[in-house]
Amino acid sequence: MKSLLVAVATLALLAMAGCTAQTQGSKDADHQNICQVDDWGYAPVAKVCKPGQKVVFLPQRWGNEQLPIKFAAVNCDLGHSVVMNNGGVTCIYRPIKPTEAKPE
Repeated sequence: MKSLLVAVATLALLAMAGCTAQTQGSKDADHQNICQVDDWGYAPVAKVCKPGQKVVFLPQRWGNEQLPIKFAAVNCDLGHSVVMNNGGVTCIYRPIKPTEAKPE
C-alpha cells in the first residue's frame, strides 16, 4: 500500500512538472496570429511564418499521410500541443535549424 502511494505521488509530481515546463515555454508563443502554408519544407514556411506564431499546414492535395508528420518534425515546437490528421497540422511554429551538408 505504501509503495502504491509513493508511485501515485511520483506520477503527480511528474505531471505537475510537465505542466510548469509547458507554461514557461508558452511565454514566447504568439497565440493571436496564424500563418497558413501548403508546403511542409523548411524554407517555404520560414518565408511566411515567424517563430512562436501559430501555423496551420493545409496541403493542396491529400493522399500522402506522411506529410503532416514531416511538417511537424521540421516546423513545430513539440513542447506545445500539435493537432494533426491526414489533412493538415496546426502547431506553434518553431523550425529546426538546418545544417549544411558536408562534402564527402
